[in-house]
Amino acid sequence: MHNTDTPPMSPGIDDELDEEDMVYVGDVDEVIDALENEEPMEDEDPEVDDSITVFDRHQKSVFCGSLTRDGKLAATGGEDDMAYVWDTTSGEMIHECTGHKDSIIFAEFNKDDTYLATGDMSGLIQVWKMSDKSVVWDFEIGDAAWLRWHKQANVLFAGSVAGEIYMWKIPTGECKIFQGNGQKTETAVVCADGQRLIAGYEDGAIRVMDLKEGTIHTTILPNIAHSAPTTDLDCQFDSKLIVSAATDGKTVLSTVATGKVVGVLQHLQENKQASTEEGTSQESKTDDWIEAVAFCKDPELHFVATGTLSGEIFIWDVSKQVVRHKITQEGGVSKLVWKGTSPILFSAGLDGVLRCYDARTAQLLQSFSGHRQDILDIFISGDGSKILTTSDDSTARIFDISAY
Repeated sequence: MHNTDTPPMSPGIDDELDEEDMVYVGDVDEVIDALENEEPMEDEDPEVDDSITVFDRHQKSVFCGSLTRDGKLAATGGEDDMAYVWDTTSGEMIHECTGHKDSIIFAEFNKDDTYLATGDMSGLIQVWKMSDKSVVWDFEIGDAAWLRWHKQANVLFAGSVAGEIYMWKIPTGECKIFQGNGQKTETAVVCADGQRLIAGYEDGAIRVMDLKEGTIHTTILPNIAHSAPTTDLDCQFDSKLIVSAATDGKTVLSTVATGKVVGVLQHLQENKQASTEEGTSQESKTDDWIEAVAFCKDPELHFVATGTLSGEIFIWDVSKQVVRHKITQEGGVSKLVWKGTSPILFSAGLDGVLRCYDARTAQLLQSFSGHRQDILDIFISGDGSKILTTSDDSTARIFDISAY
């Protein structure tokens, strides 16, 4: 009697079977079809990874990161409430920054790599002395929106969800506070001259702070430049112009000295509303905005780059306020960074791809693959040899960009 619990014998390798003689019963043919369909997958190439180092210690999204000037060490922070310092060549962890109890939104070395500041969304800030990995200063400000190091001094800034902006000397902790108006401070940048800080707010206001005097130098009121939360802003290399973007779809140029609006480079939602009225599909037309802005630091090239969530990058001639190039990439843009004072622009893609462009020609020089989800932050080492990327895929990666 046949034992129904015994699996059918597989054909031996030496048995030659004529396909016409084979009899298919029930669902056997479907199983064989499925197996046949799977065979080509074995021959497919593995996914491309152009990175030279992968750091996979984080358990959730990696929100932020930075590199030392020589590119030898990286610091990253993430949604897992952890920040790490690690070797960019081996990926080996050097130090674990403990003590945070919320997502890390800032992990960055100071001007000479002697300190590392880490900050989380709950407002806990810690400054670590790199020589012995000890905490030399810490503070809590309540819910935090952003942190920044001064570019020429051991001074740390933080913006709160409540609207205040703090400025501390490190490691003494001597503090100045710029009072808010009840509106969340969304982002900020320190001017190249080191004398002023520019902040953008939830209501669209922009304020310029005099750091020496500890006062508000200039205010651009809501509805003058923007009428919605600021997404990004930057200051020109000579500290004369501000470029700002907001969720109202506008990209605006204004002056640092007086706050005068000198031009609206683009108004995406207004333009798309007009297109809709002319018969273009309305779907996803009115929710696009500039997510990232960045002035080129080359004094000979008066460029500013802007990038949208839908994947459009615009290279503007600031002096003429006209578009020189428009680039369309497959993934949306989360961040734009120029390499030093060169015309080389790096774009962090929401499709997990890092792209490198020559802004003079709009030529795509290289695409760097490796991430499986959105790239959230990018940082170029001071010597220009490496770029750090952090991602929703729980990894941080190092790419060699010395060729550019």
